[in-house]
Amino acid sequence: MVAHFAALAFTGCIIYVAWPGSSLFSWHPTLMAIAMGLLMFEAITVFSPSSSLIVSWQRSTKANIHGFMIAASMCAAIAGFIVIYYNKELNNKEHFTTWHGTMGLITFVWACVQCTGGVLLKYNWLISSWKIRLADMKLYHATAGLCAFTFVSVTIVLALFSDWFNSVAMGTTWWGAFATLGCLSLMVMQQITTAYLPQSRIIKPKPITSKQDKRKERKKQK
Repeated sequence: MVAHFAALAFTGCIIYVAWPGSSLFSWHPTLMAIAMGLLMFEAITVFSPSSSLIVSWQRSTKANIHGFMIAASMCAAIAGFIVIYYNKELNNKEHFTTWHGTMGLITFVWACVQCTGGVLLKYNWLISSWKIRLADMKLYHATAGLCAFTFVSVTIVLALFSDWFNSVAMGTTWWGAFATLGCLSLMVMQQITTAYLPQSRIIKPKPITSKQDKRKERKKQK
């Protein structure tokens, strides 16, 4: 439950300081927080054995829910991207001139590619001629997902240092947003690395049972 509380707390914090509807720009942080801080995070934790709200459900059902939530996340992200692009056009400002803007574009493109990979993983018969094992495809998708959420985290951290955020959030609010974002990032990292990275295996020697085996073992020691 801690994971879901952190996601709601972070998203709520951003929405509170942005105050959607107060300006056109206010919809950009609002939509992006919902897309990346809530929907994308919840879509990833669907598979978590410790944080998922549907642990006992079948994996195929979890995969479908994951796909629907990611699709909703991307719709919100696209809307947020359109808002900030149109807002800059209205104010005659150049695009992608800050680290936040540049990293945001990279993250957006990476997320689109990642979604394409997810579709190909679900309908893997479309690329059956590529001769890629399903287990490998899952590993690639999970690794790319970890990279995507890392990019999301970096982009949001850069946003926390922007002039706009520092003008509307100070002290406890700023540190609260930073701390909850850190929690989300660590949870995603722990979940994916635990589930998909190969674990080291300790090979234990077979126990010696017969007299013949004991004699052979003594000869080896000599």
